[in-house]
Amino acid sequence: MPKLKALDHVGLKVTDMDKTLDFYLRLGLTLLRSSGPSIDGVRSAVMQVGNQELNVFSTPEGGSGRIDHPVGVDHFCFVVDAVSIDDVIVDLRQAGIDVVKGPEKRRDGAALFVLDPDGVRVELQLKNPAAG
Repeated sequence: MPKLKALDHVGLKVTDMDKTLDFYLRLGLTLLRSSGPSIDGVRSAVMQVGNQELNVFSTPEGGSGRIDHPVGVDHFCFVVDAVSIDDVIVDLRQAGIDVVKGPEKRRDGAALFVLDPDGVRVELQLKNPAAG
């Protein structure tokens, strides 16, 4: 079983990116980066609180983005302790857990997604040692 080290971030789906950013920035979070809208209208932003991040996604009403519900938890992410992302995959297979997306390269490592019993996406991220 992969060794989980910490909660890295939570991803939220929101209906109004501008209002959401305004709220969380007034609450004291720091905006790290934002993007979009993409070709399918999806906007995203990453805010920091302490050592964790809040990732926020929005899509125009009726858009065909990857967001299947307009609001709520999109995913949450655990940092894993492993030598490689391939080791994480082997451990998951041994535990009877299917990888539903990934692995994919990230700016600070690699990540993959699994689903919990209710279908909530759980990201498992292996950080590059140099990236912290």
